[in-house]
Amino acid sequence: MGVLHLARRSPVALLTWPLRHIRWKIILPYAFLTLVLAGVGSYLATNIVTGSLEERFDNQLAEAGRVTSDAVVRTERAHLEVVRSVAFTQGVPNAAAEGNTDVLSNLVEPIAVNSGIERLEVLDASGNRLIALALDDPDTLEYRTLTDDDEPGSWFATQAVLQGEVDDQGDKHAQIIETSEGFVLFTAGPINLPSGTVGVVLAGTTLETFLLDTGFEALASITIYDFDGQPLASGFADQSTGEANLTVTDPSIFEAVTAGETIRETRIIWGREYDVVYSTLKLRGTGIGVYSVALPTDFIFSAGNETRTQVAVLFGLGIMAVLGIGLLLANRITQPILRLVRTATRVTAGDLSARSGVRTSDEIGTLAASFDEMTSRLQRQHLNTIRALTSAIDARDPYTKGHSVRVGQLSVLLGEQMQLGRSMLSHLETGGYLHDIGKIGIRDHILLKPGKLTDEERKVIQDHPRIGLEILQSVELPAEVVDFVAAHHEWLDGTGYPNKLRGDEISMVARIAAVSDVYDALTTDRPYRIATSPEETMAILNSEAGTHLDPDVIRSLRNVLNEWEWRRKTEPQLRGFVLEDAGIPEPVSS
Repeated sequence: MGVLHLARRSPVALLTWPLRHIRWKIILPYAFLTLVLAGVGSYLATNIVTGSLEERFDNQLAEAGRVTSDAVVRTERAHLEVVRSVAFTQGVPNAAAEGNTDVLSNLVEPIAVNSGIERLEVLDASGNRLIALALDDPDTLEYRTLTDDDEPGSWFATQAVLQGEVDDQGDKHAQIIETSEGFVLFTAGPINLPSGTVGVVLAGTTLETFLLDTGFEALASITIYDFDGQPLASGFADQSTGEANLTVTDPSIFEAVTAGETIRETRIIWGREYDVVYSTLKLRGTGIGVYSVALPTDFIFSAGNETRTQVAVLFGLGIMAVLGIGLLLANRITQPILRLVRTATRVTAGDLSARSGVRTSDEIGTLAASFDEMTSRLQRQHLNTIRALTSAIDARDPYTKGHSVRVGQLSVLLGEQMQLGRSMLSHLETGGYLHDIGKIGIRDHILLKPGKLTDEERKVIQDHPRIGLEILQSVELPAEVVDFVAAHHEWLDGTGYPNKLRGDEISMVARIAAVSDVYDALTTDRPYRIATSPEETMAILNSEAGTHLDPDVIRSLRNVLNEWEWRRKTEPQLRGFVLEDAGIPEPVSS
C-alpha cells in the first residue's frame, strides 16, 4: 500500500516527500555535499594512483590471505570465549552432570544471545545432547532448538575432550563437521567438576557465514577444502558459463600445504583465469583443513577499470561511513522529537499512561518534561473522575463501599506481579474502577436485597456487564478496559456470564479481573454473611483454579497477599466493610 500510495504522487511530490521529515531535512544537504566531494576525490585519486600492477596484484592476494588468516583467529577466539563462558557459568557443570536441560537452557541461552554465536551445543559425559541451539535470525538474535539426527558425541573434537586429551594449546579442540545443515567450524571444550569431566561445550560457526563475512573483508574469493582436495564451502558465485573446477586434483599441492608451505597456482574457475594461493586452515595450532584465496588475473590487464572500482569502493565505504555518521547525528538530534511524537500519538489514541521519557538539558527536554507532566495530570484527573463515578455507584450499597477502587488497585498489583507493561497496568486500574458501572441499571430492591436472590433476580444482576458496555459504548476507552467490564464474570469452564466464554476465549485482563473481583467480594462483609479471612478466601480460590479461575493469577495473588492486606488496613481509599484484623503481618521490605 505504501509503494502504491507513493506511485500515485506527482514527480514533484515524490522529490519533496523526504523533506516532510526533519531527519531528512538535516541529512540530505549533508549527503549532497558528501557525494560531490566523493566524486571529485574519486576522479583525482583515479588519475593519481600509479605503481606496478603486478606488485599491486601480489599485494592484494597476500592481503586477502592475511585477512582470511586473521578471520580464522577471530573466529577461534570468539568460540573460546563462548566455550569458557558456558563451562564456567555457575550451575552449568551441575546441570550437565544431572542432565537437567531446563536449568541448562536458562543458563546457556543468554550466553548464546549475548555472543551471537551461530551454533551452541552442550553434551553430557556420554556424548549425548542436552541442548542444541542454532541462530535462527541474526537480526533479532532468536535461536531455535535443533532436532536433527546429528551425533555430536561421535565427533573427533568431542571425543578428544571426553578422553581428556591435552595439546600445546590446552584442553580445547577444533574440527570442521559436516552436519545436517551444512559444514560447521566447531570448537569443543570440557565442562568440569572436581570429580572430572561432566560434559562438553561446542561453539560453532557455519562455513557459509565465515566465508560471507571474510570474503567481503578480503575482497577475494575464498574456498575451504578438506585434506583430500574436496571443496567444503566456497565464496565463488555461480557463473552462467564454464565450470567451477574447484576440486584440487594435484596431491602434491596439499602435501606441500600441510607441510607448512604456501602454494600459488593459476587455474580456470567458472571459465575464468584466477591466481590462487593455498594455505593451511589452523585452529588452536592444529590444521583442520586448507583454504584458498583467489583473484582473477585479468585484474592486471584492466588496471584502469580496476583502479576506478577500487577507488569507487574506497570512496563508497567512505561515503557510507560519512553518511552513517551524519545519519547517526541526525538521529541523535531527532530521536527525542520522534519519541515525543510517538508519545503524543499514544496519548491521542487514549493511552494516558504513555510518557516520552526524554531527559535532555535543551529546549526539547523542557518541552518533553512539560508534555509528560501534562499527561500525568490528565491521567490523574481521568482516574479521579472515574473514582468519583465508581464511588457514587458503590455508595448505593454501604456493604460494597470502596469495592471498585479495591478491585482496580488489586488488579494493578496482580499485573505488576505478572510483569505486565505500564500501559496494561493503567488499563487494569481503569477497568477495575468501571467494572460494576452496569449496576447503575439494576433496581435497588434487587441490588440491595439482603437475602437470597430468586432465579429471575439473579438473571437481572447478571445483566450488569451488558448494561456497563452500553453505558461505555459512547466513551472512547481502550479495548482492555472494555474487556474488563464485559468479561469479569466469565469462567474458564464456560459457566460464567454474560457470554459463556471458555478457556482461551477469556483474555488475561478478564482473568485478572475475575480473581480480583471474587477475592474482594469474599473478604468483604455482606448483609447475608460476614467476610471470610484472607487464608479462607485463598483456599476457596485454589479450589476454583483451572475450572473457574486462572491458576497463574491465583498464584500471583498468593505472592502479593500480605502486601495487599496491609494496604487495605492502612490506606483510607481501600477501606470498607472488611475484617478489621485478618491476622496479616506488616510486609517486610525486601
